Amino acid sequence: MPSYTYELPEQSILLSNIRQNLLKVGPEWDEVAAFMQEGHVDYAPIRNNPMRSGYKFVYQQAKLNLTLYFSEKIFNRMLDILNPEKVQILKAVVESSIPKRSGYLINEFKVRGIMEEEV
Repeated sequence: MPSYTYELPEQSILLSNIRQNLLKVGPEWDEVAAFMQEGHVDYAPIRNNPMRSGYKFVYQQAKLNLTLYFSEKIFNRMLDILNPEKVQILKAVVESSIPKRSGYLINEFKVRGIMEEEV
């Protein structure tokens, strides 16, 4: 039985891993892969509560809500590129980019745009 440590990589490492893995999927992902360098990751772990009385503790993978944020310009371009099927592929690539030892499975996956302030 695996032992999970619930450690998530720093966001720059995760984005780099996602970029590398997208490049392996195929040339149609090159543009999206390039966007990863501009992204921001927000992790929202959903921890299981193993200390409830009356329950036997079982190691299990915890769920993770993960949101990728991009500038409005990049986000709008991603809207043009990503259809529902490609979003599922992107989610799978993101999930495979998180080390197995972290113990997390993606529960909710979102890609969002950030409004840029005019300078």
